[in-house]
Amino acid sequence: MALFTRRENPPATSNYRDHRPFLRRDFLERCAYCERTEEYLGGEEAFEVEHFKPKSKFPDLICAYHNLFYACGGCNRHKSETWPCEDQIARGERFADPCEEDPYVYHLRELEDGTIKGLTACGIYSNRHIRLDRRDLRKWRLLRSEARRDLPELTAITRLLEQVVSSSAGPARDKAAERLAALRRRIEESRLRFSIE
Repeated sequence: MALFTRRENPPATSNYRDHRPFLRRDFLERCAYCERTEEYLGGEEAFEVEHFKPKSKFPDLICAYHNLFYACGGCNRHKSETWPCEDQIARGERFADPCEEDPYVYHLRELEDGTIKGLTACGIYSNRHIRLDRRDLRKWRLLRSEARRDLPELTAITRLLEQVVSSSAGPARDKAAERLAALRRRIEESRLRFSIE
């Protein structure tokens, strides 16, 4: 199963940047490679239109929507114009295409300390060239892991606070309602920052 599914059908254009809003939706406002979200990176300004098959080597695909990805600036710069040669492809060394498969299921494993381990030649190649094990990505993965662990507990606390709000009156009810609203905001922020369902 693919990590991302292309649902958009943008009109043909001679400027690949015109596809940006469509890519943004297809990639769920996340980087195609590291999965960090716009919310975490501070907005869509941190993202670029990336050519999966590089423009310099595949000029006929410069504006081809199926070749364009939504990527954070860091991943886009590290991947840059890199593309495997025929010998590397024959050995399975290639970039994982998140529109065709989920790299984090088939080719890469996230370890408890936030590091990434390549499981296949494809995973090792992708990790080496996109540098998916960089320090900022390890930190993000640890924070995402904490959020995944904390969200069920926080959701249970919201249910308790809902009971307090419904069974209280006056200042106690108002204080519980404030805390409930704050907790709901925190839960929603974590879901958006780390793309947690």
